[in-house]
Amino acid sequence: MAKKNKMKPRELREAQKKARQLKAVEINNNAVPEIAAMPAAEVIAPVAEKKKSSVKAAGMKSILVSENKMYITSFGKGNSAVLEYEVDNNDYNKTQLSSKDNSNIELCDVDEVNITFSSKHGFESGVKINTSNPTHRSGESSSVRGDMLGLKSELEKRFFGKTFDDNIHIQLIYNILDIEKILAVYVTNIVYALNNMLGVKDSESYDDFMGYLSAKNTYDVFTDPDESDLSKNIKGNIKKSLSKFNALLKTKRLGYFGLEEPKTKDTRASEAYKKRVYHMLAIVGQIRQCVFHDKSGAKRFDLYSFINNIDPEYRETLDYLVDERFDSINKGFIQGNKVNISLLIDMMKGYEADDIIRLYYDFIVLKSQKNLGFSIKKLREKMLDEYGFRFKDKQYDSVRSKMYKLMDFLLFCNYYRNDIAAGESLVRKLRFSMTDDEKEGIYADEAAKLWGKFRNDFENIADHMNGDVIKELGKADMDFDEKILDSEKKNASDLLYFSKMIYMLTYFLDGKEINDLLTTLISKFDNIKEFLKIMKSSAVDVECELTAGYKLFNDSQRITNELFIVKNIASMRKPAASAKLTMFRDALTILGIDDKITDDRISEILKLKEKGKGIHGLRNFITNNVIESSRFVYLIKYANAQKIREVAKNEKVVMFVLGGIPDTQIERYYKSCVEFPDMNSSLKVKRSELARMIKNIRFDDFKNVKQQAKGRENVAKERAKAVIGLYLTVMYLLVKNLVNVNARYVIAIHCLERDFGLYKEIIPELASKNLKNDYRILSQTLCELCDDRDESPNLFLKKNRRLRKCVEVDINNADSSMTRKYRNCIAHLTVVRELKEYIGDIRTVDSYFSIYHYVMQRCITKREDDTKQEEKIKYEDDLLKNHGYTKDFVKALNSPFGYNIPRFKNLSIEQLFDRNEYLTEK
Repeated sequence: MAKKNKMKPRELREAQKKARQLKAVEINNNAVPEIAAMPAAEVIAPVAEKKKSSVKAAGMKSILVSENKMYITSFGKGNSAVLEYEVDNNDYNKTQLSSKDNSNIELCDVDEVNITFSSKHGFESGVKINTSNPTHRSGESSSVRGDMLGLKSELEKRFFGKTFDDNIHIQLIYNILDIEKILAVYVTNIVYALNNMLGVKDSESYDDFMGYLSAKNTYDVFTDPDESDLSKNIKGNIKKSLSKFNALLKTKRLGYFGLEEPKTKDTRASEAYKKRVYHMLAIVGQIRQCVFHDKSGAKRFDLYSFINNIDPEYRETLDYLVDERFDSINKGFIQGNKVNISLLIDMMKGYEADDIIRLYYDFIVLKSQKNLGFSIKKLREKMLDEYGFRFKDKQYDSVRSKMYKLMDFLLFCNYYRNDIAAGESLVRKLRFSMTDDEKEGIYADEAAKLWGKFRNDFENIADHMNGDVIKELGKADMDFDEKILDSEKKNASDLLYFSKMIYMLTYFLDGKEINDLLTTLISKFDNIKEFLKIMKSSAVDVECELTAGYKLFNDSQRITNELFIVKNIASMRKPAASAKLTMFRDALTILGIDDKITDDRISEILKLKEKGKGIHGLRNFITNNVIESSRFVYLIKYANAQKIREVAKNEKVVMFVLGGIPDTQIERYYKSCVEFPDMNSSLKVKRSELARMIKNIRFDDFKNVKQQAKGRENVAKERAKAVIGLYLTVMYLLVKNLVNVNARYVIAIHCLERDFGLYKEIIPELASKNLKNDYRILSQTLCELCDDRDESPNLFLKKNRRLRKCVEVDINNADSSMTRKYRNCIAHLTVVRELKEYIGDIRTVDSYFSIYHYVMQRCITKREDDTKQEEKIKYEDDLLKNHGYTKDFVKALNSPFGYNIPRFKNLSIEQLFDRNEYLTEK
């Protein structure tokens, strides 16, 4: 047995310094940089090159510590973890756990400070790579680091019922907490969008439409609360919500989400629709309660179990929604895709027809190609860019989508069925890549190999891309029975109710939001599944019994698979036909017509009630270029059409947004939007001209556009389309980025609520406190415990007296009403709602952070009943004098987050907040 090498103090310090330097080299873009002093707001955060850690690129996945053992894992297939080595923390003896065929890394050496290993495949194979030993903690008796917030033990008790001397349980817990964070953001946004659709004016009121909706009440109680045994106060709140619910239905704005009341005289069908909508909104409201307030004591309404504990009528609605989607996909699948299926049967000689149909169902419906670990689309694009120039010819424009779909299917079959090993090899190469350029090179190399294999097949597909051929195939009968897909088809009974609930949330999201939400959830559940697998393995074998509220995660493998299906069947829904008049009103308003225009006048302008050929050009133009734009729908969800038009008149703001759009894109916009473009003018001049066009946009500019235009009229139509597209894009980027900024603060509030509940379990001084009374109370109490008795469990504050004093100053610069209003403004996206009121007063528009906080601070200092506190008056005077946000005011408002120093700095200092680029048009 190897003897543990004890270092002398000086040697140990030198080794620690070297380890820190090595770790600094590995730091990635998301790491929190060290800042010399809290007040130094001018410090510029370093811009890291976008690359992967060499440790990850070489194949090491994680280092897990359990008591006196350390377990090193590598990346296996997909996201799976391979247990490679067990290391004794006393003498650093190592035992290999992986088989020779499974092993991906070679452990070279372990000492008190460093771990040295090399990759067996890919990234600099054989080259030694260093990473720090997580078991070394100077002055700590345990080999496992205590977290800086001091909440590790409480989290373990909440999730597992006891504490552990390892870092495995807490890593699993952090993945669950990440799920709650992203749900907090999206549910907050959905609630805001629904309130915004209704036109709720008081954005800070607890009495908003969604505020009292929850899954506690059945639909019968909601529609007739007087017949229930609820308190008088609750009955009154339910009646207010019912009134607003009915008002929302009348606006027809739910049609933006694809929800439509059936056109029938059967009142039962109409009532069933309203009941389903109520269930959907009530579930959203219940999730909001779970993620925005600490619900650890309310067992019936735990986030992960409430859907199974409430009235069955809610689950019936979820079943209905999922089955409706599957039915629409499955019904007549073969007939609906018979052209492509016929072409594939003709080309794929080595396959049985039934097999092709099943594979095509996998490809079109289940989208199994997205689970391969690489992009089929990128491979095809690389092949055509390098070798298939002729396939980009204009002659294929009308059939390009069909042609590319068939090409992608052939590539999918190659990796999914014929050459699985090649796919696994490609995934491994991509994992070992360090930069985006390396990834591009790997795709290019693979595309070169594929071209020789698929060139003839691609030529064959292109030869079939003939209108007459496609028309004849469309008329032909298919002799295949839909029953051959029975084993492939899915229905609601295949999914757990948690997965169905996530699917229901996608009704209220656009395509990008759906993708972001589901991708994150899949990643987190996949990680949890891997942690549970390792914990249950014979080598590690640690207790992993989850407490009652978190039993759902025992099914993480199943939920991962189900969420893949949800991601693939969910999509942004087309607006309902019944909402068309409302949408035309919003479209005309966003183009500059007064929003008080009557329905009759809208019908007259667009000839909605007239019939005849060639008279609906304007209607169709507005439909195609405004209503069917996802950017327009987003703006109506999160903003107000009339206010958007007003904000667009602010050239400073528009110029700022245009500044974030890449120069090449600006060149294209300028060329397509300007009637007589001077392509030699500077980019500044071009952006200025585009900003002027957006500022002056009027409905009259488009009312004479002809949909079926030729010659000069067609040129004018294309220019009008480009101008509208640019206008909607710029306004979308403005609103979307402010929503994204707000999301960072939503997460901070969510964490504050959660952490307050955890700290109450270990700090007696907090037991009787209510966070709603003063959101500063947690940071304040933790600071006081450091100052008075040095007993604070929070190491961020305990170990850094200077930063703690800065936080205390910021706490004293705020007050309870100020921070309460700040919290409510964040929760109700008040900045987005009030943007028009204050954005014109900003002197310099140079970041979304500065826009957000200036508008937020104006909202906070807004006079209420002509009484104001002295501190608020001072801050308001600064705002009105400087026409920009006040840095000290940002810190004061963020003082409730001061207990977590890194988060507090990142949310309070603009240069740290803005490290990552904002959303741009690419």
